[in-house]
Amino acid sequence: MSLAIVFEFPALWFCALPLGLLLALWVWRQHARGLACGRVAALLALRSVALGLLLFLAARPVRMAREQLGNATRPVVILLDRSESMSLKETVTSRYERALTFLRTRLLPALKSADLAVQGMVFDQAAEVVTGAEMISTKPEGKRTNLGGAVARALSGGQKPLAVIALTDGSSNETTDDARAMGKLAQAGIPFIGVGFGSDDGVQTLSLRGVDAPSTVRPKTAFSVSAELQLINGQQSAGCDLVLFRDGQSVQKKAVKLETGSHVWVESFHLNEPSEGEHEYSLQLLTPNLTGLRCINGEAATSVRVVDESELRVLYLQGALTWDYKFIALALREDPSIKLTGLTRTSRQSVFRQNVESTTELANGFPASLKELAAFRVIVLSNLRPEDLSQQQQELLGRFCGEFGGGVLMIGGAATFDPSWENSRLEKLLPVVFSKEQFGRGTEHDFHLELTPEALENPLFRVEENRPVKEVWAGLPAFGQFGQVDSAKRGAQVWLVHPSESGAPGRRILMASQRYGAGQSAVLCLQNFWRWRLAKESDPQQFDRFWRQLFRWLGQAGRSNVSIQFADQELRPGREIEVCLERQADALEAETNRQFLLQVQDSRKKIVCTEGLELPASQPVHCRFRAEQPGLYTVNIADSAKAVIATRPVEIREINVELERTARNMEALNQWAAVSDGLAFKVEECPQTTDLVARIKAKVEDVRRNQQVRRLLGLNGWTLGAILASLSAEWLLRKRWELI
Repeated sequence: MSLAIVFEFPALWFCALPLGLLLALWVWRQHARGLACGRVAALLALRSVALGLLLFLAARPVRMAREQLGNATRPVVILLDRSESMSLKETVTSRYERALTFLRTRLLPALKSADLAVQGMVFDQAAEVVTGAEMISTKPEGKRTNLGGAVARALSGGQKPLAVIALTDGSSNETTDDARAMGKLAQAGIPFIGVGFGSDDGVQTLSLRGVDAPSTVRPKTAFSVSAELQLINGQQSAGCDLVLFRDGQSVQKKAVKLETGSHVWVESFHLNEPSEGEHEYSLQLLTPNLTGLRCINGEAATSVRVVDESELRVLYLQGALTWDYKFIALALREDPSIKLTGLTRTSRQSVFRQNVESTTELANGFPASLKELAAFRVIVLSNLRPEDLSQQQQELLGRFCGEFGGGVLMIGGAATFDPSWENSRLEKLLPVVFSKEQFGRGTEHDFHLELTPEALENPLFRVEENRPVKEVWAGLPAFGQFGQVDSAKRGAQVWLVHPSESGAPGRRILMASQRYGAGQSAVLCLQNFWRWRLAKESDPQQFDRFWRQLFRWLGQAGRSNVSIQFADQELRPGREIEVCLERQADALEAETNRQFLLQVQDSRKKIVCTEGLELPASQPVHCRFRAEQPGLYTVNIADSAKAVIATRPVEIREINVELERTARNMEALNQWAAVSDGLAFKVEECPQTTDLVARIKAKVEDVRRNQQVRRLLGLNGWTLGAILASLSAEWLLRKRWELI
């Protein structure tokens, strides 16, 4: 190792001359004051030592050394790209699988035979150290690629690696860390070896991302089945066919034009079902015969129920016989359009059925399929414990609400809202988070219900025409027990709260609801709610009207008076999104009431578009809104009373940057190799393993041989101690000689 000392600020040495003159002036003054020459020389020597050392440190002395390879225990870091672009297949295997095969069969054995230690890391937008087993089990699903961040992470440890080997396709789309990582590579003299996977032309992908249709429609009513298509890296214009199947039979075919580039767009089929029933609509994408075009997903399906709106059926499930069912049945007695069916568990092996339509309906208890549940529009869960509903039954309830647009209501007290429901499928469906602690009877004192400001404005809670809503509800009887929930979920609406008891956060929730998929879910955390109808001071008509309105509100969650559809168009940020609205001919009692409000919210609930419009019956009306940012947009239609009567979401996504440019980027790998004096080559051009490792070692040795190691000199305890000692000795001598 050869040594040399240089100064980063050599100009500071020119300060030695004026400092010497100042010291000479000081000696002359001391001698003139009659101080003995020996004492002057001693003080001069001590002061010169301190000033000389300070000047030496200020000039920043650095020792430069040329260092050989030496330490064989330093590892070679292997970076394996796990981003989504590595999942693409040009042959029968993906890029990631080819990289793993190259690593296991060629690179690792060669490094092991050369006695080089290896450290494995995987990276996408972040990087982490992994074992061999974890590397094999990792799936290439990363949404971004940050090669610079991975290199910086590899160099951040206490022991610098001998070399960094990256197995990647080179398509890095996150470059904020590149400059920092390249600087570290160049400064440390660590070579970068890039091995490129994939094809130089890239992969064209076409996929049917999903199908959308209303969960429920009326007979003889127009509706649409829409397909969301995505083309990535399209290299030439072409055409293909999209086929619509109804219950397995082909009913329509549509020609689809594929443009160049990458984009997402919607293609729609317009339908009209003449009679009631449940149908499955499936779409099949017939991929064109283009070289290099891959179809990731070519099929999707959805179900649509065609039902008459004349009858609303409610299934009332209860864990044991209670008074609630009886009084709710009395409330619905004067409304023949709402039919209540009861199903009560009397033991583990038997159930009690009430008001069923046939001898076989619900004969085996809780419905075992969506087809059986489809006969109802609202399901009430009353006085149930966690063990009363299996995981499969909870899953059916979730699909009933989310896919079919049904309403689900859970009512009860402390025994019903049990901590055991936490993290269950049912909790995911409902608008509240269940409490983690067991709750007792509810409260020590009777309480009256308090409506939130939103409830005061909602027609659901108007149970008497000629009196204010707040006044009517204040006159309800007091209740003594309730079920405890932890909090409302984000996006849920709280309707009733406890007047004094605190929850988390705010006051204790007694009633809340939320949109869940195409349907609506709600909770009523009150024990013995039927006391409202029985109390002497209350009007039974108020109780009856509330339950009729509540069931209609829940039952209409998946149905709307106005259909919202999206025209054939490209869906991407920064574009005008076209919406087609159509009101049903019998949706309103008065044809003169045609004033509506279109309102569009983004994913942060910010209103991005508000427009008043007229919707004549059975006449499509086209509107537009601008989607500046990616995210989930919600289109709401409100009537003249500002009540939302129809809603539909649409997701505007950025093109997946991982799949937007899928060609192997050797230019980027060559740039990394150039700044570190490393290597870059395509995997198919990789030399023999022994030659590869020999080239890596030679490159490492060459870089290390020519690398100059900089070490700062003087900034240590010995130097600082010498300065302090000289200054202290001077002060002691001056004090002893009575010069201070």
